[in-house]
Amino acid sequence: MQREALGSYISNLHMHISEAAFFTCTSSWYHMDVLSDFNRLYYFLGDGGHVRIGDEELYPKRGQLVVLPAGTMLSVRTLEDRVFSKFFCHFHAKAGDRELFQLLETPSCVDVPDQEATSERFGELVRHYRETGLTSMLRAKLLLQELLCEFLEQGDEARLRQSEAGGSLDKVSQVLAYLEHHLADDVRLDQLAELVHFHPNYFIRVFKSVTGCSPIQYLNQRRMEKAKQWMQSTDMSVSEAAERIGSTLYQFSKMFKQHTGVSPSDYRKVIREQPQQQHQ
Repeated sequence: MQREALGSYISNLHMHISEAAFFTCTSSWYHMDVLSDFNRLYYFLGDGGHVRIGDEELYPKRGQLVVLPAGTMLSVRTLEDRVFSKFFCHFHAKAGDRELFQLLETPSCVDVPDQEATSERFGELVRHYRETGLTSMLRAKLLLQELLCEFLEQGDEARLRQSEAGGSLDKVSQVLAYLEHHLADDVRLDQLAELVHFHPNYFIRVFKSVTGCSPIQYLNQRRMEKAKQWMQSTDMSVSEAAERIGSTLYQFSKMFKQHTGVSPSDYRKVIREQPQQQHQ
């Protein structure tokens, strides 16, 4: 269930971009022993750079994405008599009070499968970040999410840092497993806290720091995700779906519309019409 907890964490990420640009690094460019509260994402368009992340040393090559995590001592510089270009983005990616790359153990550097596509995507991110249109920042965040997905997918399988593996995430994973099997039940907060031997107030803080939401919010999200699956892929009646998540028909329809913007029946109709529309 750790992967489910991680999946919940990632799906609730709040992104904030503080800087994004294209930059040409000459031999005079360097930042030594820097400790920042934000993450850095670099995409190298040439060779000639040196990066130190904690005790790890890298010499990134053209077509590589590098993540420099928040809260880690960093040094970056251009090697002597070298010049190269890169895209960069400074960002926060948090759910609750945790930065994504402080929780996950990933490679620091990955090769991208399509260098031109990644370069175009990063260029679009920079362009939207610099613009002031109504949707510019939203588009920039979506592009950053795509780049981070590419980074995570191209590296080895992301896993918990050892400091987290035996701690709060394991406790939250137990609770997520319990909730998954009790979607129809009237689950109480003190009941969940007792499962992991936490005081209720402390339990709420731990749960929210991992998932980015309260236990009740998470439970309702899972109920709605299940309901969407039933409406999309089965002929289950709306009343049966309501019963399966322990709700009345009225409450279920109201919650479903708040979650999706449409009623369960309309959602089913729209979803099932999409494949036909795509072929027209």
